[in-house]
Amino acid sequence: MRKRKRQVVKKLIQCAAIIAAGVLAIILFMLAIWYRGKNSEPVTDEQVAAQMQQAEPLVIETPEAATEGSIRVYDYDGCCIYSYYGKIRINSDGKDGKDIDVEAIGYLEGYQEHKDESEAGNE
Repeated sequence: MRKRKRQVVKKLIQCAAIIAAGVLAIILFMLAIWYRGKNSEPVTDEQVAAQMQQAEPLVIETPEAATEGSIRVYDYDGCCIYSYYGKIRINSDGKDGKDIDVEAIGYLEGYQEHKDESEAGNE
């Protein structure tokens, strides 16, 4: 009889230890959530407004557009026929619906003699 009582008491102690460990784990988990929430981003509108006032203004820097470069003209076979080098001014890029207008102020190099379609077929 005593042996049986000891076994029952032992099992009760084990169950109590398991329940105590579970309760302790839940308490620690809830404390971790509370601590994380305490150090997180502001939640109320007033806190958000205060944080927005502390933020630095966004500065966007746009580099100056290049004015020099080259323009190459290719034929349908992919051969470069002409090249312009020097200053380039884009008066209209066509985004506004008008024709594209580009001025090339510099010098011209010709790589290949330009032939009309009628002359190209006679060879």
